[in-house]
Order: sequence, then structure tokens, then C-alpha cells
Amino acid sequence: MGKMSLKVENVVASIDLHGEIDVEKVASKLDSVQYNPSVFPGAVYKMESFGVTFLIFYSGKLVCTGAKSVETIRKATEKLKRTLESMGMKFKGEPEIQVQNIVAAGDLGFGTLDLDIVALTLPNVEYEPEIFPGVVYRVRNSRMTILIFNSGKVVVSGARTEEDIRRAVEELTRDFEKYGLI
Repeated sequence: MGKMSLKVENVVASIDLHGEIDVEKVASKLDSVQYNPSVFPGAVYKMESFGVTFLIFYSGKLVCTGAKSVETIRKATEKLKRTLESMGMKFKGEPEIQVQNIVAAGDLGFGTLDLDIVALTLPNVEYEPEIFPGVVYRVRNSRMTILIFNSGKVVVSGARTEEDIRRAVEELTRDFEKYGLI
């Protein structure tokens, strides 16, 4: 992503395996699974080898979080599917993976920022330093936000693709130039 050193920190995806999952069996057979149906209807499975956590539901739906890439989610899902199949569960076709949120963080090379000035100058921002130490910048026509810190570091969230992240950062950079902040 150019001079911007942004790194994907977390990808969250929902997955449909297209077949029912025996959650009790999963909980009894796999290590590192937490399952307490009176508290939460899904099992929580930490897959250390990929550094991800799955929420596993009876419906065959999963949520995967903690991945640094969509590719990691794909591989971890494949492995989980094979594990479940080895326990006798059956699934139709390929897992359907939908990215819900990508969070990226890094430095845009703006240097140290005076957040009071940033907050007063930029459109579509919120800044309440008593509540949160960063400016919340809302990316137009999207569900993305960029958190801007006085160190010049940023966190982009709400993206569904790396292209979304690029677009958000370009918009922020344009606004910084337009309003004379850099």
C-alpha cells in the first residue's frame, strides 16, 4: 500500500459449511473448545495452528476471527471441515466464506498530529478525548471508520476488502491535503 505501512490485523468472516454440526460431539472430542449452551449457543474453538478462533453453530454456520488474511481463513476452514467430516458430519459443496470486517493498522506518514485541529478541520469526524484518545473519521458512503491518533498512526475498520482499505486511506489523505493538515 505505497508509503503507507498498513498491516491487516484481523479479518472476521462468516462461513456456511452447508450441513449440520453436532456441537456436543465437537466439544467433547476437540481440545481447546469451550461450550456452555446455557450461556451461548455456539462452541468457541481456538485453532492455535492458524491463530484463529471459530464460533461453531449447530446450523453449520461458523464465524472466524483473528486471521491476518482471507487465505488463512480459507485454510483454517478447510482443516476444520476435514476434522468435522472425520467425526461423521457431512457437508454439501465448498464452504461459503463471507468477509464481514477487515481491520488494518499502521502509519500514514503524517507525523505527529494535533487532534484538536484535526477534529475542528475535517468533515465527518467525532472527537471526544475524555472518552477515546483518537479522532473517529467516517469514510463517506461506506461503513468504514478510521481512528486517527496523535502519533499519526491509524486503524481502519469496517472494510470488506483490501481495496476498501486503500480507498478509505486515499479519501482521508485527500481530506488532509484539501484542508491543509499536511
